[in-house]
Amino acid sequence: MPEPALRASDDDRDIVLRALEWHTAAGRLSLDEFDLRSTAALTAVTLEDLAALIADLPELPDEPARPIQPASHARHLVLLFVIAFVALAVLVAMMLLHP
Repeated sequence: MPEPALRASDDDRDIVLRALEWHTAAGRLSLDEFDLRSTAALTAVTLEDLAALIADLPELPDEPARPIQPASHARHLVLLFVIAFVALAVLVAMMLLHP
């Protein structure tokens, strides 16, 4: 990433969120860690804030090392639950900040 003091864009946040999703699927992050880091990514202001969220994770490979297997039904449900939980948490936070 370029200069850390620069403000992060929505695209920058999306890149970090995709990386967090990939590392969660690979088993490097628990769902709780994913929730904390993805929430922080959504509210990150600078590129430095975003870089800190993935600093302890290896870089994503350019191409998958092995063929991607179709996700099981349970994995889809877990991912759907995580997305719903994060969306609900953001909505509650917005409601509390703007009564």
